[in-house]
Amino acid sequence: MKATLDIPDTLYRQVKAKSALEGRRIRLVAIELFSTWVNATQKVESKENAQPSRKTRKLPPWFGIARSYASKVKRHDMDAVRESITHARVTS
Repeated sequence: MKATLDIPDTLYRQVKAKSALEGRRIRLVAIELFSTWVNATQKVESKENAQPSRKTRKLPPWFGIARSYASKVKRHDMDAVRESITHARVTS
C-alpha cells in the first residue's frame, strides 16, 4: 500500500541523513518504525487486559506498614481507601 505522509522538513532531513549514514532506505526505516510501534501497542494492550491472579498481584508500595491489612482487601484504589477510612470513623 502506498501512503503519503506530511513530515516536517527538518525531521525528514534528519531521517534521510541518518538512513544514508547507515546505508538504509527510508522506506525500510519507516516500515520498521511502524512495525515496532504496532507491536509495542499490542503488548501494552495485552498487559492492560490481563487480570493478575490474587496470588501474583502485588500490593501498591504506598501500603507500606499496613501490608498485613492490605492483603485482605480486594480493591486498592484511593476510593476504596477513603471508604475504609470513612467506615472506621463511623464505627469507632
